[in-house]
Amino acid sequence: MQRTTAPRLYNLDLLRLVSALTVLAFHYGFRMAISGEGGGVGFPELAPVAMWFDTGLMVFFVISGYVIALSAQDRSAFDFAVGRFARLWPTFVVSATVTALVLLAWPVPGIPDPTLPQWLAQFIMISRLAGQPFMDGAYWTIAYEIIFYSWVFLLLAAGWFRNGWRIAVFVWLAISAGNEFFLHSGAVTKLFITEYSGFFAFGLVLFHARQRFDGKAAGLLALALLWAVASTYVVEPRMVEQYGVHRAFWGVGLTGIVATGAVTLAALLPALPIRPALAYGLGALTYPLYLLHQHIGYAVFTRFATPGNRWLVVGLLIAALLFAAWLIATLIEPPARRAIVAASRRLKLPMAAHRRPA
Repeated sequence: MQRTTAPRLYNLDLLRLVSALTVLAFHYGFRMAISGEGGGVGFPELAPVAMWFDTGLMVFFVISGYVIALSAQDRSAFDFAVGRFARLWPTFVVSATVTALVLLAWPVPGIPDPTLPQWLAQFIMISRLAGQPFMDGAYWTIAYEIIFYSWVFLLLAAGWFRNGWRIAVFVWLAISAGNEFFLHSGAVTKLFITEYSGFFAFGLVLFHARQRFDGKAAGLLALALLWAVASTYVVEPRMVEQYGVHRAFWGVGLTGIVATGAVTLAALLPALPIRPALAYGLGALTYPLYLLHQHIGYAVFTRFATPGNRWLVVGLLIAALLFAAWLIATLIEPPARRAIVAASRRLKLPMAAHRRPA
């Protein structure tokens, strides 16, 4: 098949937003009633369905693999790193700051009040490296994203990403399965994201397969899918331990199939009949919405919700979160991203001059 340039897929923008909303529904409709973090208010009638909505996290990881393969294509390691930093860091710091202020104003039982060292540690994003907890429980996925980006950066810097991505994916999946089945190393789990590597890998291979589909691409897709589905059973005991809920065996594996299948359909099917600007704008809400929703939501429920008004509160809360996400995505993230990219160009010029032979 002839190599073609993949256009922007607005279906993925819409799918990202849907995935963020499903994670929100998982936290409000399932977790909150069990953890008590909503001040005793929850939506237990939604739990039988909402408990499956952690599938949205897996969708995020598949989309990340796809988008990062696109972003890294024909780019230097420096430009890739700058692009990722400019995309993630400003929104992250602003969202963490807003979350800290809300938690200080409306404390949540079971969630420690934010401290100055904790807030300062958010500026490095993976705050646990500084010995501080995440400002929001949802941030652990951002840490995994950054680890994934770091591996792509190293492959780009070594000049291995363009022609060596197949070997890298195969080795990654082998390390993941070996660790989860035999080694059981916590360090390896975090360093290689072994519990979720199948989803990242599937997205990465899907991007390349969409450009050039051959036997190698089909084989890697099959391996990534196999590990993605198998890894859902690796993670499931944590679900049982944390929430005391035993989900149907067949349903656990199905979450992996749904996540990879949804992204595959979004990538391969024609774009939905929606204006590109609207699709892009809706997709842009995803990242700030995800960063803001969990602990701020718990704080709002604790402060304002009762069994009688909880549906009104959740409706107003989601509307407010979407509005806040829109403000960040339109007024803060774009100028901050442009400023970071412009500063990187000024830095890149002397770096290039230093490397140039005399």
